[in-house]
Amino acid sequence: MKNLSFQMRLVAGFMLVITIVLVSVLWGASAFIRDRMITSKQQELIRKGTDIAERIRTARESKGSDTRINDILSDLDTYLEAHIWILDASRQPVEFSTARPGASGMGGMGPGRMQGMMRNTPGGTLPPMSPLRNFLADLDPVYRGEIWSTVIDHPYYEEKMVVVGVPILLPDGKVDGAVLLNSPVAAVNEFMAHIYEFVGFGAIIGIIFSFLVVRLFTRSLVRPLRAMQATAGAIAKGDYSARVEVRSNDEIGSLGNTINELAKDLGDYMLEVGKTEKLRRDFIANVSHELRTPLTVIRGYTEAMADGIVKEPGQVKLYQYLIRDEVIRLEHLIKDLLNLSRLQSSSAANSLTPVSLAEIAAHVVQLISPLAESKKIQLHCDVAQNLPQVHGNRDQLIQLLLIFLDNAVKYTLSDGSVTLSLLQNEADTLTCVIQDTGVGIPAEDLPYIWERFYKVDKSHQQSDEGTGLGLAIAKQILDLHEAKVQVTSELNVGTRIELEFRTVTP
Repeated sequence: MKNLSFQMRLVAGFMLVITIVLVSVLWGASAFIRDRMITSKQQELIRKGTDIAERIRTARESKGSDTRINDILSDLDTYLEAHIWILDASRQPVEFSTARPGASGMGGMGPGRMQGMMRNTPGGTLPPMSPLRNFLADLDPVYRGEIWSTVIDHPYYEEKMVVVGVPILLPDGKVDGAVLLNSPVAAVNEFMAHIYEFVGFGAIIGIIFSFLVVRLFTRSLVRPLRAMQATAGAIAKGDYSARVEVRSNDEIGSLGNTINELAKDLGDYMLEVGKTEKLRRDFIANVSHELRTPLTVIRGYTEAMADGIVKEPGQVKLYQYLIRDEVIRLEHLIKDLLNLSRLQSSSAANSLTPVSLAEIAAHVVQLISPLAESKKIQLHCDVAQNLPQVHGNRDQLIQLLLIFLDNAVKYTLSDGSVTLSLLQNEADTLTCVIQDTGVGIPAEDLPYIWERFYKVDKSHQQSDEGTGLGLAIAKQILDLHEAKVQVTSELNVGTRIELEFRTVTP
């Protein structure tokens, strides 16, 4: 059974259940029919036995001869298809039916056998231990005036028979004998044999038809399961585009939809894992590069001074300044990495309080003004009055706006302009817009500006003063504040950054 396919096990299970049910129903139905036929036969024999007992009592009262009674019994033998015995008050057989020559039916009980048996017993009585005497001894209910019936293996006829006993009652209520009607159940067995033959033939046809229906039904159940198996195998081999064709809304269809959702989620997850792995590799490479450059410079200058290659005080002083600048650059890089790591921790999101974004914007504009003035860039701050507060962290929001304004000033040429504006929306949000007239960002680079160490102008990575972590830190701050960001840019025209914050509900 373990080596059978799932479909064959389903077919075998269904067919076993169908066979058990069919056999049980047929057995119950045949038992019911057999019982009803025997019961009907008993009732018929009781009616006829009562009529015979009445006729015998009448014949005895009119002093009818034994020959006349025997003729009556022989006629009834053929009519009832039953052997009729007349017993006296001492339970001894005195009359019995015999079938007439050429009569159809039971064939009667030949007188020779009964008379021979009676002649072989002293005094015309039955042997005390004979089975027939034991049978006659069971007629106590009849001799108490009751009608008695049973189905037994007859000790005289040596076959299963329906036996009915009817008392012959005198006018004063005393029992003057009994009428026994013995009808074989062979006719019932023959009738049941025909029933079994037809029912068995019908059952075979039903089982064959059921097998075909069950096979088709199980095939419709197994087909989507096989498709799911194939899809699961493809997913296990890395093909996350594999899908199950769902054709139903039942449990199997729901399972197919679940597998499809699992494949989609796994595909997205593996894509994300690939991106994360790429970012990790790029991060390690970029950190290594960013650390290697200042360390190489510091080592070169230090070795030059230590080996005495540089001895002039002015040259030594220059090397010391260069070493200091590289150390400061390392400090900035480490500070940004630590800041980014801190922002990614779960505890950073717990420090949000109602703050005034208008005050923060004005403060940041003041901080960045000297840099803008040094590059002859016009810096504008357009903030509406009575703006609501937002949920945020003051220090993080200052850092956020500093990053965007610093980049805007840095990549805007002289005589350009940078504008920071704040306005309230109708949907309980506050929008901060930073617009510059700088060099812009190429369209192909826009999706990657939030990645760590990513720099648009790759030819100037060595000379760029930034660490490449500013926008990554900005994106992390935006995520912690659940703020939305949209960046649009056009080369040699400028860049526009829109930030949307939730306001504090009064």
